[in-house]
Amino acid sequence: MTAPTLLGRRILVTRARHQAEELLNLLRSRGADPLSVPVMRLEPLLSAEEFRALGEGISSGSWDDVVFTSANAVRLVLPRFQGAARTVRIFAIGPGTAATAQELGWPVEPLPESFVAESLAERMLSERVAGRRVLLPRAAGARGVLPEELARAGAELELVALYRMRPEEESRADLERALAEPGLDCVVFASGSSVECFQVLRGDLPLPSSVMIACIGPITAQAAREAGMEPQVVAHEHSLPGVVAALELQLGPLPENGRQS
Repeated sequence: MTAPTLLGRRILVTRARHQAEELLNLLRSRGADPLSVPVMRLEPLLSAEEFRALGEGISSGSWDDVVFTSANAVRLVLPRFQGAARTVRIFAIGPGTAATAQELGWPVEPLPESFVAESLAERMLSERVAGRRVLLPRAAGARGVLPEELARAGAELELVALYRMRPEEESRADLERALAEPGLDCVVFASGSSVECFQVLRGDLPLPSSVMIACIGPITAQAAREAGMEPQVVAHEHSLPGVVAALELQLGPLPENGRQS
């Protein structure tokens, strides 16, 4: 049984509904009292036929390398592994994305040193991608670092926008209540899009100064700063377990004498 290192802490989880459970479970296992308010939802940009064609192309070896920068992209296009017609290398930006591909039976190349686009680009360039056919299926509006580096290294890159994240309007009232109620300790952001959607739903509602802002990594932290929220917690390991570990160090359990006014 994991020690209750966040005992009594009220932590707001902003992840999309289909992605929230892992973080909620991690927080509950530490004794926290997490509150899920999905601030965004996934909007597919392709038809079912187009998604299926991409999956068939991956299985048949239409590309040498397929690069995933989110678990969402994996779920949308990667079919269950049935044995590929030729060797296809699957690259993933971090452990959550890799685990989603592995659950479908696909072997995944060793992960980058840190779980950001710059490190993934460095990892792939060490494998000499010049002349290789590379598929990068991802969210619309994602950062340009990875495709720019792959193209510069001579990869035959195909970039496909699969989805975009939209504010979850159904959560607006829940978010307003969560921010207005006393006792909220922290808001956790796991992506720049969650910051953007949170701000759209929050509108002019003030964020209490006592509420800590926690981010999964430096890119998300920068998005928070640009939105006027200074993060007090930025995970050293850019993963959900990493952000929980950072919260354990920075926030810890609720003091025995309760919250201080």
